[in-house]
Amino acid sequence: MDQFQGRTAVVTGAASGIGRALSLRCADEGMSVVLADVDEAGLDETRQLCVDRGARSIAVPTDVSKLEAVQALADAARGEFEQIHLVFNNAGVMVGGCAWERSAADWEWVLGVNLFGCIHGARVFLPILIEQGEPAHMVNTASVGGLLTGPFLASYIVSKHAVVALCEVLYHELAAMQVEVGLSCLCPGSVATGITTSERIRPADKGAATPLASEAERTFVQGVEKGIGDGMSPEELARH
Repeated sequence: MDQFQGRTAVVTGAASGIGRALSLRCADEGMSVVLADVDEAGLDETRQLCVDRGARSIAVPTDVSKLEAVQALADAARGEFEQIHLVFNNAGVMVGGCAWERSAADWEWVLGVNLFGCIHGARVFLPILIEQGEPAHMVNTASVGGLLTGPFLASYIVSKHAVVALCEVLYHELAAMQVEVGLSCLCPGSVATGITTSERIRPADKGAATPLASEAERTFVQGVEKGIGDGMSPEELARH
């Protein structure tokens, strides 16, 4: 896919960070943009920024961990713009701490958003992109954490390794089917986003975060926060 003007993009995690930057870059490329996130205030801000750039845009509050919500997102996108050409399964959250001390709710939340957000996105949107019979592309956001390992980010790292594997499988399946739909796996390093403050959007049914129990955990998480804060700007990533 190399033509963007007049096409439609769908971006999850669009309320801030990488998702907002991708949305604005799509708007700058002359695309209509469908925005999805659980952060409705941030989502509305991104939509207004897209409109200010002259783009047609709609905001659809969406919990990507739920298949029915992702289906509703696709329905809204097609209802407004008919066709979809570029899909960013980008929503992500992070929980730090020792692997065996994270609660089941911690694991379910992170895997639900990071991994199942991409699984649901693939199940819902790839059939649409294939059926259209036009050049289209899907980008799934993994992380350098999907290529490496380290301590105190188990659920995040596990989810991102799984996203990388999912992308590789989907890439080969699309190639074998000889369709005009491409797929990329985005694996950024440190990007200055709010992912270390993911708890601000944690759903009520996932309870409170499990406290960090050791000084080693707290020191590591503080280092991660500083590294992300000093990272590449989301706008630079979107340019790439």
